[in-house]
Amino acid sequence: MTPLVALGGSVTLNAAAQIALRYAKAGRKNCSPKWPRFWLGIWALSFLIATAMWILAIRQADISYAYPLLGAGYVLVTLLAKSCLGERISFWRWISILVITAGVGMVGASR
Repeated sequence: MTPLVALGGSVTLNAAAQIALRYAKAGRKNCSPKWPRFWLGIWALSFLIATAMWILAIRQADISYAYPLLGAGYVLVTLLAKSCLGERISFWRWISILVITAGVGMVGASR
């Protein structure tokens, strides 16, 4: 597995873990008691695999390259929050995400 694939997997699974944790803690009235445990299980498994992939990534890549690319997770979590959770994202938050994306792109291109 290449460092970039491991890093991408780590970022993606970490984003999924954040959304799963939000589902677990949403306190929705129509959720059965089993659902919070299900989403906590998804969170734990996603976070565990994301951490393992992060370790693989930093074993093969410079941390000064890999760590800034974790900023892609901000973008992914925001997009998932909008699409999965129906969160409203303000204009200025989108501008901030654009700035983060530009920074991640510059670090990625520097390799």
